[in-house]
Amino acid sequence: MDNNHLEQIRKEIDALDRELAILLEKRMDLVSRISDHKLKYKVDVLDSSRESKVIENVLRAVENTDYHESIRVVFESIMSESKIYQKKRMKSQECKRYVLIGSKLSHSISPQIHDLFFKKTDITGSYELYEAKQGELPELLNKLENLGFCGANVTIPYKTDIMNYLDSISDVAKTIGAVNTIGFGDEKRGHNTDYIGFGRALYHCGFDPKNKKCAVLGSGGASRAVISYLEDHGAADIMIATRDPEGILIKYPGLRGIALESFTSEGVDMIVNATPVGMYPLTDKSPLGKHQIYGASFVLDLIYNPKETLLLKYARELGIPCDNGLYMLVAQAVSAQEIWQGRQFGEELVREIYDQIEVGSQR
Repeated sequence: MDNNHLEQIRKEIDALDRELAILLEKRMDLVSRISDHKLKYKVDVLDSSRESKVIENVLRAVENTDYHESIRVVFESIMSESKIYQKKRMKSQECKRYVLIGSKLSHSISPQIHDLFFKKTDITGSYELYEAKQGELPELLNKLENLGFCGANVTIPYKTDIMNYLDSISDVAKTIGAVNTIGFGDEKRGHNTDYIGFGRALYHCGFDPKNKKCAVLGSGGASRAVISYLEDHGAADIMIATRDPEGILIKYPGLRGIALESFTSEGVDMIVNATPVGMYPLTDKSPLGKHQIYGASFVLDLIYNPKETLLLKYARELGIPCDNGLYMLVAQAVSAQEIWQGRQFGEELVREIYDQIEVGSQR
């Protein structure tokens, strides 16, 4: 056999291999549909009697009996891989449970946000609340994983304490010193999606912090992600207004601290309220007086309940562009789901969920 003839045979084999690949893809499409049916009607993946009949029927179509054993092995391998794929697909399509860990959660709207996420992405999932006590933290994550949860969010007051019970922590969360999202699996890994959520909220509001003078109210957990984001995105100056301005030099070296009562907005491009002052049910309070925000270019209050805090009411009356923390809340929730689901969903989904949460809050 000359080389030209051999090459021609190889080309024919290559062409057949491509046809086989296309047919195998079509077969896997059907396998996917079968796995969906089995999941819906709670049918087991394994059906040994059918597999034997399928292989017998296949071999009847093979005229050259010398090939039977080889073809049997090939089809047993195909069917074995199909079962493995079905099991993986069925597991991925099962209801995925997630949970929010915190102290007082009765007024949280996070379940609404995640329920909308599941509906819009056709992911079967649930999102629950777990009010934890400090003493539960050491064993809490193992307990939740054993109960079938795939991941967790963390809110006040455990964003820092929970870090002691994780296998690894993302670089962003390490820098911020707080974790609000945990993925379960081979390891329990902590992330901080408040950082991304804050950035998405600024983009939504049309505010670019680069070369801007920014003031952050509060130096607690909520302010950590805000300050880190502003530092990373080129803010010209970051001032922290707090009840303990002397402590700022220790907590945030290189940044300026000022007492809340001494704060003025002269020359300030953006004020971010990262304190809980004005949050439901104490809605008649504001971290700053109306005269203190006069002159600011933009006010963002991370509080979302009520929709308009007293601080935002002051800003609106003074004609200062302003917004609440709802978009950030939605954006960080979608960012958490991106970690849990292992894929990106885009800004359009954030806006869709935000718009529906907005409609609901106006009823």
